[in-house]
Formats: sequence, structure tokens, C-alpha cells
Amino acid sequence: MSEFNLNTLELYNILSKKGITHLYHANTVSTSITFLNHKNLLSRKYVEDNQLFQTTQYSDKKDKKMGIYNDIFLDFVDIHEEWKRHNKYGPFLFAFSIELLKSDKIKNLRITKKNPVYWKITENEKDRYYTSLKDFDDNYRKGNRLKDVGSMIILKDLNGKLPLRPHLKKFIFDNPNLFVNYKNEKKYLSQLLGTELKRVVGENDFEDIERVLRHKHKIFRCSCWHEYNIMLLRNMNNLKRLFHHNLNNKEEKAST
Repeated sequence: MSEFNLNTLELYNILSKKGITHLYHANTVSTSITFLNHKNLLSRKYVEDNQLFQTTQYSDKKDKKMGIYNDIFLDFVDIHEEWKRHNKYGPFLFAFSIELLKSDKIKNLRITKKNPVYWKITENEKDRYYTSLKDFDDNYRKGNRLKDVGSMIILKDLNGKLPLRPHLKKFIFDNPNLFVNYKNEKKYLSQLLGTELKRVVGENDFEDIERVLRHKHKIFRCSCWHEYNIMLLRNMNNLKRLFHHNLNNKEEKAST
């Protein structure tokens, strides 16, 4: 067993004591719909190998080089809420109960010391991962918010798939507060995509999962509306990457 493979039950107890109740995975709308249709979080490599649809991520090239392209990533925090800005990985957030850590599906769990996009080829694995939960416990949530956000769970040996059931508890979707052109009409983007997401959620039997629209009517101490508006004006390609879904080309549901 690798020295970086940490005990899941011990981690569960540590997180419980720190008041952490959920683990999070953020992604783009299109990639998240692929997950919903297949009822699993899927690794980048799994989606690629099975010729499914996913949008690009700025970390793809680095993840391949670092040997983590087939792994599943979970955050300890809702990054959007933590930093009061949009999450670069996407506006659709899956929130899981930390009871997931008790699942017998989790065999190989590692915790990063920093976001893998900042890893260097010259580093060894001890620079990248915690080797003990005591070290993680002593360092996490001790006042360094930037370092805390860089710490995340990496799940290995899952063959690229983590079932959404039974530990998925909530979907959180950003309202970017933008109007877009759709079929020659001005449409409020969150309402347009909300209809499509409701359909996908219903078709895949996730209607019992709580759905939250972030900043539904107003915003307070968060820069995301401003950031999304800047994208609309100056970086439409990135806005499309985050929110675009071909409403007329619905992916065939996977057999599970």
C-alpha cells in the first residue's frame, strides 16, 4: 500500500470535527450533463476513452503529465462560496455527504498539499501529497485559506467512475444573471438551462436531490455576476465552455 493512501474513516472523523459535512465536485454544464446521464462522476480519461462529451479544462494537459487524468477529484469546500467568485472548473456543483468516505468503493484516497496545476515535474510525491492524516489535520483550516483550497481529495483505482448514488445530496448551479440569444429571442440563461437541467435530472431519476440556484434573485459580496458579464463582453468562448449545452442534440443515455 502506498504511503500516500490515507485511511478514509480517520479522515471522516477529522472532517466531522472540523464541521465539514460535504465534499464537492464542480464542472461545466455539458460535462455535468454527461455525468448525470451516466449516473457517475467520470474521470477525464474515462470520458475521452469512451468517446463521451466533455468540455476542455485548463488543467487537462498538466493532469495527463502528472498521471492523474484517470482520477476523480473532490474539494473540501465550495470554492465559489469560499472565494466569492465563479469556480473556474464550472458553474455546476455536485455536493456529496462525507458519508461517501465510509463507502467500500473508496480504496485509494490521497490528499493534495496544493492544487495539482501548481505541481512541478522536479517535485517528488511527498511535495504533492500528505503522507499522514495527522499532518493534514495539523495544517488544514489553520488560517491559510489559499492553501486550504489547494488541498483536495484525489480518488484512484476507481476505473474512472464514482457513482452519484447514494451519497449525492445537492446540485448547486450558478445563475450568471445574463441574457443570451436563443432561436432569435433574448432568454435569461439560468432559466433556459434550468429547463434543460430539470429534464436531465428527471430522466435520470435524480428528482429527489435538492437543487439550488445560486444568487437566484440577488447577489451579496460575490464577484461572479461581474466576472460572467466580462466574459460575455470579452471572452465568449470561455462563457460558452462553462455554460453551453446543445439543447437540440441530447446525448443518448448510458446503460448502467
